[in-house]
Amino acid sequence: MLYNLRYMPFVVIGVITLVVFIRHVIKNKFSEKESIIWAIAAFIMILSPLYMDYVDRLAHLVGVDYPPALIFALLFILVFFLIYRQSAATHKLNERIIELIQLNAVYEKELRDLREKVNTETKGKGKNDIAEQAVFEESIDA
Repeated sequence: MLYNLRYMPFVVIGVITLVVFIRHVIKNKFSEKESIIWAIAAFIMILSPLYMDYVDRLAHLVGVDYPPALIFALLFILVFFLIYRQSAATHKLNERIIELIQLNAVYEKELRDLREKVNTETKGKGKNDIAEQAVFEESIDA
């Protein structure tokens, strides 16, 4: 199993990657869904050097002549999947931003219209008239 120490740096890098992503999940910098994919990548980085004989067998089964290329291909597919998910999430967020901007514009127009209505209704009235009208409206609502 640990017959070759030349692969140990990859194990160390995988462990460091796993620890960093676990810390980020604890600090809520990553969602749990995203961290699962990164954890899988870290476990591949940790376990593949430890079980190179199994990686060799799997590579020959799949038809890959150079076993580390299989590991690289698996990690490449995983990263490609992550990029795809991020693109989909970005698209969804962009649509939501556009929707919120449009809604904000509608609210701003309603606010301007209400301000204009209040300004036209209060034009020419004194401060006492406005206060009396507000008290009268409150007594009607109650």
